[in-house]
Formats: sequence, C-alpha cells, structure tokens
Amino acid sequence: MDKKNVNTGIISLSADLAEPYSEELMKHNMNVMPLTMENFEQYIDELDAVIIRENLEQDVRHTCQLLVKIKESSDAFVWVFSPNTPVSMRIVYLQLGAVGVISDDCKADELQLIISNSVHKRKNRKSSNSEAEINQEDEKEKKFIKLIPRNSSVKIDGLREIPLTKLEYRAIDFLYRNMNAAVTYQEIFEAVWEKEFDNKNYRVANLVFHLREKIEKDSSKPILIQTVRSKGYMLVG
Repeated sequence: MDKKNVNTGIISLSADLAEPYSEELMKHNMNVMPLTMENFEQYIDELDAVIIRENLEQDVRHTCQLLVKIKESSDAFVWVFSPNTPVSMRIVYLQLGAVGVISDDCKADELQLIISNSVHKRKNRKSSNSEAEINQEDEKEKKFIKLIPRNSSVKIDGLREIPLTKLEYRAIDFLYRNMNAAVTYQEIFEAVWEKEFDNKNYRVANLVFHLREKIEKDSSKPILIQTVRSKGYMLVG
C-alpha cells in the first residue's frame, strides 16, 4: 500500500490545529491540505480524511454544517478535533457522520495512527475487492484500457499511467464492468457515491466531464465514454 496516497484536509474554524499534528502527518508521508469553510468543497473529492478543528463554544453550528455537507458529497473519514466536548455533543457529531471526536490530550503520533489505520484498512479492502473482480472478468479485458486498482489509475492503449481521483476511478471501474452497455445516471451515481440517487444528474455529468478530460484524446469529441442521450453513458470497447 502506497501511504503517500493519503490526502488529509484540515479545516480550521476559530481555532488552528497545532503545527506538531500536521508535522507528524507529513512525516508519515501524508498530504496535508489546509482548507476553509469557503473552499473545502472544491477539494472534497480528493480527500481520504478530514479533521475539523473547532472551538466548541463558537463553532458548533459551522461544524454541524460541515459534517452534513461532507457526508452528502464524500466518503472521507471525518474527525472533529475539539477540547472538552460533552458526551451529548459528541453523540450529535457522530450522528452527523464523524467517525470520532478527538480531544486536546490526543498526542500527535496518536492522531496520525488513528487516521492512517482507518484509511489504509479501507484502501486495502477496496483494492483487494477490485483486483478480485478484475481477475474474475479477465475475458472482458480490452487492449485499449487497463485499470490499475492499487493506484486508482488507468492506462489507455498501453501508454502512460493516468492517475484518477477516488470518484473518477469508481466511475471508470463501473463503466468498465458494464462495457458496451448503457448505464443510467442513477446506476453510476449509486455505484460511485454508494448512496441513494438524489436526481442530480449534473453531479454525474460533472464527474464524467473531468474523467473525459483525463482519458480522451479530445474531450469535446469523446470516443471512449459515449453519451447515451437522456439516459447516461457507455464505455465503448
């Protein structure tokens, strides 16, 4: 497992995460991304983990808003770093999607282990599942496209490896497993985001747009990922 693939977003509200914590994460080859309430949604698809650093008395409302938004748009692990959080508030945060509430007595090396153990366990499990599925479907292998689950990347026509975001890779993996068959916006959405479709076709369309930008020779005239009008998309092989 390549531990350099762990992207951790730090959203500081009215309190900053102390430097030793960020330094410990970077020391273990994690990418630390300082974010704000205003810009975190631009990067959420790239994140494996998020730490919300709050001052409980001032930031409860913003923390709750962040947890709801992240849960709706990402499967990143989220921790709330907060001093002296009462049990009732910890329960609220957990109900809104946080996987844990970290107190100020948590040491930097402890926080690093909490994050890395959670993220790498999921990455290993998903990598094993994806590789098993591909091995079972070797007869469907096409020369023009090769999926590389371990790196969340693809090769087109045997050329250079193209890195993808987590959601982009899930999308191409789903299209690949349904090669030459049209799949609906709903099917793609539920396979990628792993939750019930909310009738927001634009989220799928936006994801496919970015995917085409990476794998098509001319994204304005796509050959690999064809649009099936009023229905969805199809990977052509």
